[in-house]
Amino acid sequence: MLPLRHLVFGILFGLILFAIFPQIGLTGFLLIVSSNVLIDIDHYLYYVYRKKDLNLKKAYSWYIDNGKKYWTLSKKQQKNVYFGICFLHGIEAMIILFLFFFYFKSPFYLFILTGFVFHQLLDLIEIIHDKVNPYRIISLMHSLFYAKKKIFVEDCKK
Repeated sequence: MLPLRHLVFGILFGLILFAIFPQIGLTGFLLIVSSNVLIDIDHYLYYVYRKKDLNLKKAYSWYIDNGKKYWTLSKKQQKNVYFGICFLHGIEAMIILFLFFFYFKSPFYLFILTGFVFHQLLDLIEIIHDKVNPYRIISLMHSLFYAKKKIFVEDCKK
């Protein structure tokens, strides 16, 4: 899902949570909304790693272009590609946030965790709709194992 959609849905979700739980306050609302969008920083960091370039606009275009390329591939080719390693999009990041919440007793970690989980839910809905393998939102370890057996979408020949 594109960042703008995550932002729009995140604001709506945050407003609903704020209406139900006003005690989260403005800080909780902002942390939920921003973490729902900023979890995608791992996409940008993967671009930086792969391309050795810090240009955010080029990173965005690169992912858009790779997404378009993916949809031009045959179903067989689609099964043999991956989109990068997204270390914040797995259960491990969520477990760490939960442990921080449990250990430090700070609601900030719970708000960030809520934004991450909502982001993953939106991604899962889109993945199911598009009939794409949900490997990248399961686990970092699974993604690393999965990527070893696949070709990065940009490197795939038509």
